[in-house]
Amino acid sequence: MRAKPFSLLAQVYDSIMSDVDYEDWGLFIIEQLKQRGWQKGKALDLGCGTGNSTFPLFALGVKVVGLDASNDMLKEAREKLPPVRFVEADFRNFELNESFGLVYSVFDALNNLLTPEAFLEMAQQVYKHLEPGGFFMFDANTREGLEHLWESSRAEGWIGGVYYRWDHSFDRETGLAKVEAYCEKEGQAFTEVHYERPYDGHELKSLLTQAGFTAIEIISYPEAEPAPADEPRIWVIAQKPSDSLRN
Repeated sequence: MRAKPFSLLAQVYDSIMSDVDYEDWGLFIIEQLKQRGWQKGKALDLGCGTGNSTFPLFALGVKVVGLDASNDMLKEAREKLPPVRFVEADFRNFELNESFGLVYSVFDALNNLLTPEAFLEMAQQVYKHLEPGGFFMFDANTREGLEHLWESSRAEGWIGGVYYRWDHSFDRETGLAKVEAYCEKEGQAFTEVHYERPYDGHELKSLLTQAGFTAIEIISYPEAEPAPADEPRIWVIAQKPSDSLRN
């Protein structure tokens, strides 16, 4: 059965992603931002999915709001973290009527924005929701990562009672990567098709600058050094000017 992206996958997502280092990513975010003067306050987890990326900061005492476009993923998140507020909204036009000291996004959630225009719309909304001096930190797959690591590859196996087979491909004409995710559990099977667009450091700097951000850094994980040109996944730290108006 063909399903829409991040719908039926929500029911088995945590099993398949059980080895992902969400906790390490959370600590990395906290450590890097503390070095840049951030103090714990409210944070927005953009593309929170089932809440795996929300929990590490929540556990460290940060007041986190989770936002995702998939109602099915958010159902899982709400069951997992009842104290946390989760919001269903589009990355490009969300309106929460509150501001945050930090907006963050992990596990290439923002690669799901398939055009530079869509990314810019998202960045403008993030900027709008940040307090003056607030930070936007996220990771992104680069072309190096999607073209060379994903091209014509397959990942499959059994985990948590779930059989999964994910076929990856990269279309050089469109510049988009595709994942055909087949999953089976207790005799029920489905396939979801997901697309990602790569974003390299120079393009991200340009888009974030257009949105109003300054002090934009492109770093590697976990070294936190300037990312080399061939880095498959980069981390970005951008700051809203402290003397800016709130919107």
